[in-house]
This record gives sequence, structure tokens and C-alpha cells, in this order.
Amino acid sequence: MALIELSNVSKIYDTGSVTVRALDKVTLSIEEGEMVVILGPSGCGKTTVLNLIEALDTPSEGDVYLI
Repeated sequence: MALIELSNVSKIYDTGSVTVRALDKVTLSIEEGEMVVILGPSGCGKTTVLNLIEALDTPSEGDVYLI
């Protein structure tokens, strides 16, 4: 069973004039004992994923499960 699971998670920021889709239907499963690296260029959503996993933010769509 996964300790952390993201299922079709999207995060959308709407500033009124601009809509930014920071994450688009991300699915991720992290099992006990796994080591995971989140890697990518600036602005690709790495911090957004971590904020969702840490429950500092909520997804616009999808589900985040933490066991």
C-alpha cells in the first residue's frame, strides 16, 4: 500500500486575467521504503507537488492520500 498517493491531481491558479495550470492530472504513488527525487526545470510544479503532499495547499482537482 502506498504511503503517499496523488491521483489525477491538478492545481490551477486564477489571477483574474491569467489562469495558470501549475499541475495537470499528476498521478504519483510512493511506497514505504522508496526514495523519490522530484526533478525538473524552474516553474514545472515541483514545489506545488511538495506543498500538496505536505498539506500546505489543496488540489483544484483530484485527490491526495497520505497514510
